[in-house]
Amino acid sequence: MDVIFNDLLGFTTTHLATIAAAALSMLAAALLAYFRGQINAGTKWALAPITRRLLWNQNNPNKGSAPDHESDLTSQLTVVDVFLTSVDGKCARYQKTSNYIVNNDELNAYHEGVTAAGKASGFSTMWGTIVETTKEHGFYISRIDLGDLLEKGSRFQNVYTADLHDCFTNDEEHWSQEIAFPTKHLTLRIHFPKSRPPRLVKCKVVEGVADKQVMTAAKITELSGEKGIVWEIQNPKLKDIYKLEWLW
Repeated sequence: MDVIFNDLLGFTTTHLATIAAAALSMLAAALLAYFRGQINAGTKWALAPITRRLLWNQNNPNKGSAPDHESDLTSQLTVVDVFLTSVDGKCARYQKTSNYIVNNDELNAYHEGVTAAGKASGFSTMWGTIVETTKEHGFYISRIDLGDLLEKGSRFQNVYTADLHDCFTNDEEHWSQEIAFPTKHLTLRIHFPKSRPPRLVKCKVVEGVADKQVMTAAKITELSGEKGIVWEIQNPKLKDIYKLEWLW
């Protein structure tokens, strides 16, 4: 009887040890998976400010042209100045000054663009750093790293400039400005050399491949002591292209 009892006790003890070992293994595996998940989550949280800046992690709404969804930015006022610095029109300077409001929860980069019939170079930004500039469909698109995360509702002003080469060499010339962000007010100003002022100005809106002439208050006036053209546009339409034509 004692032999049977001892065998039964040994059998039970062995199996209890096996069950306990299995239970401990399962518990250890569960704890390992849990802590691995926590470590991964913690690592992602710690590295989030860095990974957001990587180019392949950026949401690219194609800011060089008008996006199809809600824009990352809204412009309260945009003033575009084109300075014709040589009489023959071979040298000019583009300057765009915009007062922006951030629409996204977080924004650390955006795009500015300029068109050029000839060539453009010398791109610069007052706010942030130009990471790269590429040419797409006649536009030079600069990606600007703002250097910090701007929260929704933040406001900032930026001045984006570029040198234009061989863009205004004809007697009849034009400048086109696309509305890439929702804009409350747009001012277009063309500055002419003293010895070659504008003689006639027309205003058009580009619709597809056709130009539609519009009646506006664009006028030839004084700009910094020289003749120039000013076109004030209230609530310009998103994605529309506004075109100034002149004889000089």
